[in-house]
Amino acid sequence: METQWPLVIFTLFVCLTSGILGGMSILALKGEGKTLQMTALITSAVSLVVGGLGAFLHLQHWERIFNGFGHITSGITQELIGCVALAIIIVIWFVMLRGDKPVSKALAWVTIVVAACMVIATAHSYLMPARPAWGLALIAFYLGNACILGAVAIWLIAILKKDEAAERTGIQLTFIASIVQLVGDAVFVAACGMASIAQFGYYADPTSMTTAPVHIDSLLTVMMTGEGALMFWGSIICAVIALVCALVAKKKVGDSKVYMVVAAIVILAASVMFRVLIYQLGYPMVLLY
Repeated sequence: METQWPLVIFTLFVCLTSGILGGMSILALKGEGKTLQMTALITSAVSLVVGGLGAFLHLQHWERIFNGFGHITSGITQELIGCVALAIIIVIWFVMLRGDKPVSKALAWVTIVVAACMVIATAHSYLMPARPAWGLALIAFYLGNACILGAVAIWLIAILKKDEAAERTGIQLTFIASIVQLVGDAVFVAACGMASIAQFGYYADPTSMTTAPVHIDSLLTVMMTGEGALMFWGSIICAVIALVCALVAKKKVGDSKVYMVVAAIVILAASVMFRVLIYQLGYPMVLLY
């Protein structure tokens, strides 16, 4: 299946926005990170706008978005509701910070819940029974990805603001989130391995009937040794590298810039590669049978 880059951008930045807001909330619950709250808030707002632009680019004609608002179960409707909810949360944070008011624990918890719900709603809109690889396991991947993207972003901003307490928390969050991301990846792999159809046989491309039928092995074979192997193993290796960087950086608080840069690069690469992999595994049942 052809990679839909606007949707890659949309889901990537939605996860980044949600992850940053979640990371800010964790810092607020710990009573840390006051020096980086405004910077992180602005970053999350910009990220949300960029993600929204990605969604519009996928529609090609912006007016088409209204076609999806006819039913509450429409994926684009749920994503719009989630984006509006995140925007409201960002505005509330902005008002409180501008008024020099401390962020309440209640707001921090609400932010975490809204951010998680937005990621789940985004993943849910891609669930398709006709595509074996696009099942509930996608939710696990996107939640893990939001955690790691947000953690690295918090680590980066903490270094820029020279806040060692927040930097230490950012490193810890990155270490934990790297494990969560790998677990999410493992859940996705397990789900593909347990697909009810182990052998997909042959399919013909209806858009190019002169093309010879293509043999498709099981999703695991395509993922691990087939055309998706580069994206799969590349994303796994990158997540492991981020975990190692965070592990080493725990002893380098105040001087962890190099490890942060490496972690940021590999996590961005892993996030993109795994999303591309999802499209590479997006074989529809209707074409196969």
